[in-house]
Amino acid sequence: MMNAEEIIRNWKLTEILFGVGTLNQAGIIAKKMGMKNALLVIGGGSVEKFGYLSRLTSSLDKEEVNHNLVKGIEPNPSIGTIYRIALKALQVQSDGFIALGGGSVIDAAKAANVLVTLNTDDIHPYFGVNNIEKEVKGDLLPLLPIPTTSGTSAEVTKYSNVSDLVIGVKKLISDPSIIPKKAIVDPELTVSCPPKLTRIVGLDTLTHLMEGYLNNVHDSIDPEANNRALEGMRLLFKYLPIAVKEGKNIEARKMMSMACVLGGTVIVYKSTGGPHMNSFSWFSIMDHGEATALMLPYYVAYYGKNVEGKLKQIADILEINRTGDITRKLVETLLIFYKGIGQPTKISEYENFPKEFIEKAIKDASQNQMKLDNMPRPILAEKRDHILRVILEGAWEGNINEILKL
Repeated sequence: MMNAEEIIRNWKLTEILFGVGTLNQAGIIAKKMGMKNALLVIGGGSVEKFGYLSRLTSSLDKEEVNHNLVKGIEPNPSIGTIYRIALKALQVQSDGFIALGGGSVIDAAKAANVLVTLNTDDIHPYFGVNNIEKEVKGDLLPLLPIPTTSGTSAEVTKYSNVSDLVIGVKKLISDPSIIPKKAIVDPELTVSCPPKLTRIVGLDTLTHLMEGYLNNVHDSIDPEANNRALEGMRLLFKYLPIAVKEGKNIEARKMMSMACVLGGTVIVYKSTGGPHMNSFSWFSIMDHGEATALMLPYYVAYYGKNVEGKLKQIADILEINRTGDITRKLVETLLIFYKGIGQPTKISEYENFPKEFIEKAIKDASQNQMKLDNMPRPILAEKRDHILRVILEGAWEGNINEILKL
């Protein structure tokens, strides 16, 4: 725990105010960031129901920071929602954003900030990698994220996920310009998350930690990222079951918030792989965290031949004997962990999942060869359809035998 706290305290890209009750300092932080007329971005009614919004506005009022509100940000925010936020910001002449909510709320505020700062009405040119920094002069308008879940890590990452409802595809902005300069992470705000949401966002954190850790391509970019990933996994495997079963256990909530931040610091430099790629294809039928978690064990089964040394480090955390088929042992232990917290372990357990969405995931992958090339065990274009079909069919059936033969 102390190691995790030190990492968070010393993280350079985002200055993080971490701890129970830190929401009450939002006004002070916003004022230091230069905000005089902030636009508050929130999702559904939960932040109002549990008093988080009123605590935020009281803190801002105390510091004489004016504020306006945009609410109703949906999961997997659409391009239309991004435009709605940006239009409101322009109408009220906001000089900064405060995003109070889950990852979708923070992602939406990030994308809207791009439009407002660059004075443009089209978000499309900024999808992809590093398309903002080519145009922005200096920094974007200040944005203060305050997450109410411990899962997406959006408060510290360079990513914003936006749904294009016209073509039915989730698109990604990846750019260092949108990394928040400051963030407030108050574990107390996650206590109100019900068990299912706690589980889903917690497993989203697991995919960030594990996918980033297993990524071999970017190991040299940030040599300490793997240690942060292992530290996050130690916290997660111990405390996620407690947070799911004992939602008011503030110690478990604090540790999960730490794990979440650590996951974000990992994927800033080390990209994710197959589970995240598939989640983009299924955003219309399944929560992002649920999709990534569902596919993680099956991609680990495929990656295993190339990352056995790393899998042994994870096995030590889970107290798995290193002898024998370490990949099989780890995947089977991971699936047992899932079942222990109520997480489905195969696609076919989801009654509303059309099997044709497996074909959609394979088809969509053809547009993302860079992601396939950067996996711990790359998938060549000529073998793409076959390998992905074996992995996805295995996930449908809950069987890793054929995947391990690849």
